[in-house]
Amino acid sequence: MGRISLAQTRRSQIIQAFYRCVASQGLAKTSMRAIAKEAGVQPSALHHYFKDRDEMIEEMVDFYTDRFFHSFLEEMARYNDVKERLDKAAEFLFSTSMINEEATSFFYDCCAEAKNNPRVRQSLAKLFRRFRKTILEYFSGLAIQSGLSPQETQDIATLIIAVHEGIELQWHMSPEDVSLERSLLLAKRIIKTFILGQGREGLRRAV
Repeated sequence: MGRISLAQTRRSQIIQAFYRCVASQGLAKTSMRAIAKEAGVQPSALHHYFKDRDEMIEEMVDFYTDRFFHSFLEEMARYNDVKERLDKAAEFLFSTSMINEEATSFFYDCCAEAKNNPRVRQSLAKLFRRFRKTILEYFSGLAIQSGLSPQETQDIATLIIAVHEGIELQWHMSPEDVSLERSLLLAKRIIKTFILGQGREGLRRAV
């Protein structure tokens, strides 16, 4: 295994500091000086390790993405039973590991930035593609058994993400009005209707 260079270590340190600053202050209010202070480096060091702020944002989105998908795969590796894995996957998506003030604030700040920043938009598009890919890989075996086509399975993955993001947004804006526990139960019903034993017939009835 190769050694991690000092430059790689420093870049990671800066990106994690950037993430913490954005989560607490917002992207628009996070200055290069604040990032440097949080990372414990001189402001000039940021320009030494990164070409510009956009590159830092791109790497920060990658860090955010890696963090959650690593946690998801690590958690799911603990379960072997098909139905249990299905339940646990849904539980993870609606847990505080995925929906919490820090992570959600960061994500929506990036979404706002993406409106006028094509590079950030591309980074978020990559995040959603990875989200769909993970769901597809996780549920593909069950979907095939239920007679769903690859396109139908991808449509279900898109729907699962839409439910997750919609609940997350509402919870972020008005947590007293949104129950993550009840949302989880709904998500499980949706997934099981489309995948477990219902398959294509369940999908057709739903539409």
